[in-house]
Amino acid sequence: MASISLPDPRARRWMLTALCAIAGLAVGALAALINPLVLIGVIAGALVGLWLIGSVSRALFALVVVIGVLPRFALPARLGFTPTFLDLVLVGLAIAWVLHQLGPRRDLPLRRIPITLPVLTLALVALATFIIGLPNGALTPLVLRRFAELVLSLLACLLIAALLPDLASQEQLVRWMLVIGGLSAAVGIALYIAPDDLAMRALSALRPFGYPTGPGVLRFIRDDPQLMQRATGLWIDPNAFGGYLLVVGALGLPQLFSPRPVMRRWLIGLCLLLICGALVLTVSRGAMLGLALVAAAIGALRYRRLLFLMMIVLALVLVLPQTRDLVQHFAEGLQGRDLATQMRFGEYKDALRLIERYPVLGVGFVGTPDVDLYIGVSSMYLLIAQQMGLLGLAVFVSVFIVLFGSAIRAWPAIARDARAEAVFFGAHGAVLGVLFSGIFDHYFFNIDFHNSVMLFWMMIALAASSQRLSRDRSVLAHANPQRDAIVRPVG
Repeated sequence: MASISLPDPRARRWMLTALCAIAGLAVGALAALINPLVLIGVIAGALVGLWLIGSVSRALFALVVVIGVLPRFALPARLGFTPTFLDLVLVGLAIAWVLHQLGPRRDLPLRRIPITLPVLTLALVALATFIIGLPNGALTPLVLRRFAELVLSLLACLLIAALLPDLASQEQLVRWMLVIGGLSAAVGIALYIAPDDLAMRALSALRPFGYPTGPGVLRFIRDDPQLMQRATGLWIDPNAFGGYLLVVGALGLPQLFSPRPVMRRWLIGLCLLLICGALVLTVSRGAMLGLALVAAAIGALRYRRLLFLMMIVLALVLVLPQTRDLVQHFAEGLQGRDLATQMRFGEYKDALRLIERYPVLGVGFVGTPDVDLYIGVSSMYLLIAQQMGLLGLAVFVSVFIVLFGSAIRAWPAIARDARAEAVFFGAHGAVLGVLFSGIFDHYFFNIDFHNSVMLFWMMIALAASSQRLSRDRSVLAHANPQRDAIVRPVG
């Protein structure tokens, strides 16, 4: 082989100097053409992105963090459109999985789970109704991006199920959800108790990331500052924030009473205390009733002490003077006397009119063909029927018929392992809570709330994955923490 002569030391120094000069000129030119802060952000974002895609574990952890703490954050610069942090993390998660499967350890394949067919069918029906409904309004880049996010969330459900192949990986996800949920709740409580002016300025400072500004960032019942304030955390919307707290609270309740929890019981208790406290401050009646339903169901089926805890909490809520306004708000809602409930009844009536005119495939996601109709109602099920018709609603419901039917078959085997049982009940409880709260709220299947939609389908993936353990007794008996990259510690 012919030898290759290397430059002498003096030539190497000149080459290095020239390369540094070229790099400096390139960076200087970019800084002159682009805002230096944007350039720094792009470089930092690229470095973080490279770090994330190097491990599916890190990418999944980033997804949990973004949903819980940075739910509505968007890039401060446009790239033809303005992607959110959640968009970027989902793309990074997919890339991380592809790189993992192309590597020497191809141990996270996409698996067929009971809900695979109904989920894919739901995505196809959504796409069909979207295309059919295009003549009903102007197709803007924003609507197109948000619809793409909805479909991406449905498909991500199947990907996340592949990333949770064993009990150790599922417990890791529950652990992350609880800790990040407690952190998000603490932020919400801090902003709630802070002086209004300070909280308003702190939230308005997030304007570069797509957040609203001004007095409107503080939310009150019926948007009346004379009434109770509602906690929003960094979620902007108090009901969406309440739905998030419902999900993480449902995940944590079984862990609090499990003989083998995912982390120290006092830490679980602290996270749940913050989560439940912030949930009360959101004044989201649908989310609070959803968590109460989950607690009652889990207590009746497995953890009886949870029923005793519920009675104590209910007694305190009814007795304490600090919760008097909350109790009155609930009572007015149940009696249909408050304005918010009456407005809901009006929305339900209008939604039923639209469904009556377009029953099979709905009107799509862009707009309505009739000027006297509109898309939008405070009910997940009616919203799906508006946009995708009764066909879409039937396919949506079929996902959960299959999911809970499979859960009933898996439960006898799952019940033999305390660790698996706690994850199983928490995941299915979170899904059940969302399905109940969806009667009164819309954000878990609304293209304007990608973070809530993604959270919902991530819990569906966790629930489906927890059932799979019943078909692998060896995994149930001894989960191997070294089996998959997903279970390695973050970092």
